[in-house]
Amino acid sequence: DPHDYYDFGQYNQDGTVETRFGSLVELSNCIAKFRAYGVAVMADIVLNHRSGGRSEYNPKTGTYTWTDFGNTASGKCQWHWDSFHPNNYCGGDEGRFGDYPDVCHAAGSAYNDFKTLLNYMKTNKQLGGGYNGGWRFDYVKGFPYWVAKDMRAATGYPFCVGEYWDANTSTLQWWADSSGCSVFDFALYYTLKDICNNSSGGGYMPNVFDWSKSFAAKSPTQAVTFVGNHVTDEIYRDKMIGYAFILTYQGYPCIFYKDYYDYGLATGGGAGSGWGNGIKQLVWCREKLANGSPTVSILKSNDGDCIIYAVAGISTSSPGYIVVINDNASSWKGFWVQTSNGYLKNKTLKAYAWSSTVSGQNVQPQNKYCDSNGWVEVWAAPRGYAVYAPDGL
Repeated sequence: DPHDYYDFGQYNQDGTVETRFGSLVELSNCIAKFRAYGVAVMADIVLNHRSGGRSEYNPKTGTYTWTDFGNTASGKCQWHWDSFHPNNYCGGDEGRFGDYPDVCHAAGSAYNDFKTLLNYMKTNKQLGGGYNGGWRFDYVKGFPYWVAKDMRAATGYPFCVGEYWDANTSTLQWWADSSGCSVFDFALYYTLKDICNNSSGGGYMPNVFDWSKSFAAKSPTQAVTFVGNHVTDEIYRDKMIGYAFILTYQGYPCIFYKDYYDYGLATGGGAGSGWGNGIKQLVWCREKLANGSPTVSILKSNDGDCIIYAVAGISTSSPGYIVVINDNASSWKGFWVQTSNGYLKNKTLKAYAWSSTVSGQNVQPQNKYCDSNGWVEVWAAPRGYAVYAPDGL
């Protein structure tokens, strides 16, 4: 919600040239480096509200409001009170964010200005070649779904995800269907929070497959899964159980940069840690073993502590895998299961990723043989997980 949407750290205004994140040159270099490595760059767009305006008299309210943006150094998006709620056309929309001026997309300049802005950000060479990874729309509860839908259409239908903060999967489905965008899976987030934070093992693991508690289970192509982000970081115990699930399950998983770089979960997260621990190894499993797009078959969902599911393979080099997640506080758990994945049959399966936060239990599970009918006995340590695939990859 910046004062000047076109100030990427190149204008001397608001007491500084650089933004609090850095300069235009630094941003451009960062975007260019990501793109050079084949990483698409997504921008976080706040369409609901704006801050940093000066006070002006608002004839609609008869008061002074912070809606004067006529002094932006870029000369762009110089809105006034009539581009916010209330105005002569519209009294309000779906929601406000605190006391920030609430942008009106049904009147004034904002709607068309945002379309112009996003296309500028997408193609501008000064921005390292531009944002080529689509848009994350902030606080989409605060404005009509058609705004996100139209912004996506106006910029060539890129991948977009909305922050619709709601744990009701039917509501998430409605917004995703209506907007044409994906949506953050807050339902699964809160389900995993209950499991991970309950270190006594009192969580109910099969809830992650329940369509009313997991949007990824209900509509995987529209679900963006996460276990923490810059807004909500409430999973403070055994977070790797959550990562083990979202990084091996269907949906579009997100990794919180603080988990990876600040909290030591890139290669850690287990008691003592080992080479099979951490986010990095789970990402390897998803990319190498499932070609980055898991197709899931549930193998066991009738035990409160332990779930097991298989992911289809596409070749001998990307053969799929079997995942075991165990939230029991003290005991290993294992079961005989049958998979239809032909790439796993008649193979010795090895745990390529595993973890446990229980002292002395963070060890690699033993190899297991999957017979010609797809039967195999797989195990995971307490408060931990294991990802099995053919040995030798």
